[in-house]
Amino acid sequence: MTARRNRNERGAVAVLVAILATVLLGVGAMVVDVGEAYAKKSLLQTDVDLAVLAAAAQLTTGGNTCNPEVVQAATDYLSKPENMVPGQYALNLGGSPGDLDGYISCNNWKVTLWAPRSHIDYTLARTIPGAPNGIDVTSTAAAQIKAASQPATLPFFAVKGCDSGQQSIRNDSQTPATPTLVPDSKKHNNAVFTISPTSVASGTTSATITITGTNFKNVTSIGFTSGSGGHYTVAAPTVNNNLAVSFTVSVPSGVLAIDDIWYVRALIGTDWSDPATAQPFTVGPPKLYCDAKNEGNFGTLDVPRTDTNSKVLEWNMIKGIQPTLAIHPLPNGECSGQPGSVESKSTPVNGTNCVATEPGLKIAETNAGLITGVGPSLPGRLDANSTSNCSRSGNSARTTAQVKGYNINDDLLTCFITNGASINDLVAGNSVGTGALSADIFKSPRFFWIPVLDTDPSNGKKSWPIIDFRPGFISDQSLGATHAGPGVISPLDGLETDSSGIRELKVILFSSKALPEFAPTVGGESDYTGSGPKALVLVQ
Repeated sequence: MTARRNRNERGAVAVLVAILATVLLGVGAMVVDVGEAYAKKSLLQTDVDLAVLAAAAQLTTGGNTCNPEVVQAATDYLSKPENMVPGQYALNLGGSPGDLDGYISCNNWKVTLWAPRSHIDYTLARTIPGAPNGIDVTSTAAAQIKAASQPATLPFFAVKGCDSGQQSIRNDSQTPATPTLVPDSKKHNNAVFTISPTSVASGTTSATITITGTNFKNVTSIGFTSGSGGHYTVAAPTVNNNLAVSFTVSVPSGVLAIDDIWYVRALIGTDWSDPATAQPFTVGPPKLYCDAKNEGNFGTLDVPRTDTNSKVLEWNMIKGIQPTLAIHPLPNGECSGQPGSVESKSTPVNGTNCVATEPGLKIAETNAGLITGVGPSLPGRLDANSTSNCSRSGNSARTTAQVKGYNINDDLLTCFITNGASINDLVAGNSVGTGALSADIFKSPRFFWIPVLDTDPSNGKKSWPIIDFRPGFISDQSLGATHAGPGVISPLDGLETDSSGIRELKVILFSSKALPEFAPTVGGESDYTGSGPKALVLVQ
């Protein structure tokens, strides 16, 4: 038999049900209104993210004031009808960050943007006692111009006036022009000669050279002089006439202690032999040199790394220079220790604008950096498949020809041209060449940036200021080549080789106007210093 429920109990249950129903309705109301707020927040965030990227792309200074183009770009984007969110306050980017109608600020190449808030009137939620009538939804984003990640910045340099078009670096051509040699004499004697050997390896502690020539009567000394100021002499044997003669002298220990190019001359009385006929004697590994003065001048940058203490040059060729580089604010000759100079001496320093240089490119290191790599985990820069289907076959195939037993990347510069421009248009940076290259070019290992120096540093190891940057591509394609007509391409497209590896490296240096304004973000971007390749990064 079932017990009958007390009437008072039945009333209590009804009250409890009513209370719980009210709570459930309130929760449901809050869910509905909060859901609307979340949806508007999502729309606002999408808009402000894209607007701040558009605005930051217009930055022309790293100061704390937005240039007008920045504000206009943000205003234009947020004002488009399709980008407006229901309930937004009227747009006005002046004022302060807490304004309901939005705000924009700039500092250190960064733009921070607050979108106009969107007001939501609560509907069901306002039935809850004490609940607000609505809420203002806000959204903020920041974008910053950063220095592009450095894999494309190679440890080479070019010289002002020889920094565009087709260039050639090789090891079987003449060395750079003889620098000013100190001491010298007003008059020069007539000694003409050759030397053998013409080089010794680094670390050699004892060496002799044999001098063969004419017009050595009464010679007293043989001098070894470097373009960076070093000078040593050794006594010459007695020569009593100007007939052809051959004799041997010891190379001074001070010469052997410094890897450099030393110029050998003869001293007769107070007159030195003509510097134009001085014979270069190299201490250290053989190097690649610019083919001729009218084809540019190149060399190596000595920039340290934090991830290795050995084979630094090879690592810099493979991975790119580690610190960011910048244009020197006060370029005026040698820059080490001078006002405005930022140097990477023993450790890399971002914003380096004064770089230690060495003329020529070391052959063994260039082979390792570009082709053979450093161990199994660090392949050479060009030991890679072709990118973006840009091989001469229109796919990812490598060259059929080999260097040091390697088939290498076969990207063609013309493959990255998106219009009818020729390579010559890219070099000129004219209206056809401006913006003619696809962003895919940044993925190619043949693409690179190099700094431009104001002074020809071929006369010894010194530090020089950076005055510009130039993009380039390893290639020997004709300047008249286009996307539709790439022309005749050599087997290794820019690399001439022999049994020792790279004998000649051909590059094309072109105007930065030909590139997209920003490199893609790949991680590792650092603070932008106002010059050099840049990337646009959403940082908030």
